[in-house]
Amino acid sequence: MTAEPLRTVPAVLERFGSTFSEFTAAFNRGQYVLWLGSGISRDRVPNVYELLERVLEHLRSNIVDADPDCEYRTALQEVLRLAGLTSEELESIDHSIAVEDWPLQDRILSTLVTNYSRVLDVLVGDDNPDDYLVWTGLDVPNTYGSPDLEPDVEHYCIAVLMLEGLVESAVTANWDGLLEEALDRLTPAFDSLVRVAVKPDDFRIAGPRIEVIKFHGCAVRARDGEAEYRKLLIARESQISGWTEQPENMVMRKRLEVLYTNRLTLMVGLSAQDANLHTVFARAIQDLARPWPASPPAVVLSEERLESYHKMLLRRTYDPHYRQNANAIGQSALLGAYGKPTLLALVLSSLTEKLSFLVEHGVGTVWDSAAVKQLQTDLLSLRDSVASHADPDNPTLDSSAIVKFQREFLARLIDVANLALTIFRTGRIPTAGGGRYEPLSDRPVNQAIHNPDFPSEQFGRLGVALAVIGRGLASGHWSAVPGDSKAPNGGVVRLVTDRRDARVFFVKDATTLMKLELDDSFDDSDGNVLIVVADEEPPVFTRSPKSRFGRDGKISVGRFNVASSVADAASADDLYEAFKLAGGF
Repeated sequence: MTAEPLRTVPAVLERFGSTFSEFTAAFNRGQYVLWLGSGISRDRVPNVYELLERVLEHLRSNIVDADPDCEYRTALQEVLRLAGLTSEELESIDHSIAVEDWPLQDRILSTLVTNYSRVLDVLVGDDNPDDYLVWTGLDVPNTYGSPDLEPDVEHYCIAVLMLEGLVESAVTANWDGLLEEALDRLTPAFDSLVRVAVKPDDFRIAGPRIEVIKFHGCAVRARDGEAEYRKLLIARESQISGWTEQPENMVMRKRLEVLYTNRLTLMVGLSAQDANLHTVFARAIQDLARPWPASPPAVVLSEERLESYHKMLLRRTYDPHYRQNANAIGQSALLGAYGKPTLLALVLSSLTEKLSFLVEHGVGTVWDSAAVKQLQTDLLSLRDSVASHADPDNPTLDSSAIVKFQREFLARLIDVANLALTIFRTGRIPTAGGGRYEPLSDRPVNQAIHNPDFPSEQFGRLGVALAVIGRGLASGHWSAVPGDSKAPNGGVVRLVTDRRDARVFFVKDATTLMKLELDDSFDDSDGNVLIVVADEEPPVFTRSPKSRFGRDGKISVGRFNVASSVADAASADDLYEAFKLAGGF
């Protein structure tokens, strides 16, 4: 049943195109809700193992040796009993040395990881609040609510997918504010686009098209508004077990049930161990049972293997079909990859599929299906070329070096995508290193094309131009160097051969090109610049017409007009040759 683990972005993309093609197609139509857990923040905040060590050390370091009834000693002993230690083992622990130096440390913490909610429910004396080990032992305000925390690859990928309109709702058990921070950094319109729901009143906020639901509370809000939000932090067993029955949670519970009932589920970094989640899922399925076979799959798990709690989730979801189809259901759900490669692959796949759809939508009225298919194949070649740079070549790097590499890759990807789309739409160079993201469309592309203001034909022609570049990469005719907003005169991409190093800009029409020229983004006499224009251009009448690159030997900016070239070409091969001629390749 277990799929082969996937550790690289190209490997995940290959699975998206094969056994998970139905999932990919449905995801690109905006049909999946993201259910997120601590796994997406594991490289930014301490994991459960580390947090439990912190709790133990907090209790140990506060023991008063002279007090035989010390409340911290009593609480520590209760926690250690949850680890299944014998009386002799309990007696052998030396409270005078740090937890990290205990001989039994690893065994204790490994056992407590699966009992973390019971650990956090341990009371410390009569005067401390019930959530003492959560709020003070874990130091929630400075651990999860710290303003110094930086979003990671997963948070930025999810933010991109939400801004692209492919994910409307993200449900998270995480206390940190890293997803919200990523969204805020990528768009100046955070307040009007995003609704963060932590308490029932938040669901009354109408208007935003992006929804982040934090059903276990929010450390950022608790840090800034302790009186109102501290009590909403859910972690203790007594809270989790009774969560679904508490009147104050009814609105939240019903919203989660509706999402699980009516929408498809992609779980990333969420173990789904907590009892309140299983109750929500069970009630949701009672309202509308899931059929089997299911196409696309009702649940997809971004995991490398199925654990017992995943199987329980699938049993609840597909009951009464699960028992006879357990193996097939498991195969349909288990993607085989963790969050980083999964989400990076989804970003690349989704952007490519949008452009591929627009190419067919626009060029399909001019060319036959075989020619359109060739362009779409060339777009996939470009995607795969980009994906080949998402993982380090050195397999011996440690995990921190790999994560650093992936962060730099995604930052570069977001930067060049924003550079390309901003120039294409407006003819303006975006603020250098601004960190914003300009989506291709703010909804699934099959919906976006019905918006009269959406330039679907122009974006389709951009897709054609990128497909041509992808063909040149696949054939080895040129290499490509992505642009950089910090060096805007370097173009959106550089195409490099033995004889040429061309800086390429993409614009939608002549008006946009004029704005780009007025901003002095390139020198009109620079033969190492290639301008790709999507729309037909009006004829230019001047006393001394400027020559085009390659026509009379004079040096000037190269120009490739996609609309006229598509109209003149009989095939993708002809178009490719026309592009090479216009660019001097």
